[in-house]
Amino acid sequence: MFNNNVWVIKKLRTAIPEDPFEVLINGKSMGRTKLLSFAKRVPNTNRFPQVLVIYSSGYLRLKVGADPTPTLPFGQSLVLGPAISGTSTSFPKRTLFFHPQLQRVAVDTSQLGRDGTGRLLIQITSSRSSSPNSATTNQIMNLSWALILEDPSDLATTLHVAGTFELTEDVVPDPVQTEKFESVRLLQVSTMYIDNVRHDVDALRFLTGGNVVTLSYSPALANLLLPISPTSLDQGMPMFDSVHTDDVGQPNGNTPSYRIRINSTTGPMTGPIMVRAFFNRSQNLHNDNLGLWAFQQPPASIKKGTTGNIDYTVIASINPHSLQLRPLLPD
Repeated sequence: MFNNNVWVIKKLRTAIPEDPFEVLINGKSMGRTKLLSFAKRVPNTNRFPQVLVIYSSGYLRLKVGADPTPTLPFGQSLVLGPAISGTSTSFPKRTLFFHPQLQRVAVDTSQLGRDGTGRLLIQITSSRSSSPNSATTNQIMNLSWALILEDPSDLATTLHVAGTFELTEDVVPDPVQTEKFESVRLLQVSTMYIDNVRHDVDALRFLTGGNVVTLSYSPALANLLLPISPTSLDQGMPMFDSVHTDDVGQPNGNTPSYRIRINSTTGPMTGPIMVRAFFNRSQNLHNDNLGLWAFQQPPASIKKGTTGNIDYTVIASINPHSLQLRPLLPD
């Protein structure tokens, strides 16, 4: 759909149950797909490894520009949000309104330079789903995201996400899950297959009160909400890492580490931001078995028409040591 000899944007096939979305390049419709790929040429080579893919389920995967593998490994995925677990006017039983159903992805290449390099602007909107998997989609909000994909470097790929949401019906976040900091998820990270030998992430690392906390995912912590004693992210620098250090295990290959820095939030959620994780030890390579999310306190009920914004930055790095958190200095 687009090729300037530096960036290549393609529609690809995938068997996920969600409906396809429309793709626009510089305002021109390019048809529909369930999976959109962004590949960037490695300088002084003819290789175009993928650096970003977008699924119709609202799952996004990132990796660094110099990673030699042509496609992204099935490692970490960013899940566009927010998500809410609770009840609503149309769903009187507790439901996890988990991931969106994308409706349209519009790519703007106007900020690419004459040499073909630069950043891409990506506008995403979602809609209600009619797919068989609709029970897990977010059917209580109108959602949109403005993404900026920075020019990838050898060591990192940076994606800025500015999300907007509007409640389309009255919603009651589950009060028990609210007490455990899991009813409202500002954003989520999902990964697959964790054990002592093969894994896609090793640890959660975050900044709280000027101190760095590292939580390794050991089998003894499976099926528990983590951290067991939760603390809020540093209010001046709310950021956390989802860390991967095994670069040779299969099938994850060079799954990157993710750093997420929350820049701002508006809307009904207030107070400090918590980061929470939950994993199991399933060896089914088709199952997501680690969920990692950021939580902020919701009111007891949220009225139809309530709006809000969540602005954050995701950095994918092949070297987890480059993601060391610093209490005083940002990256």
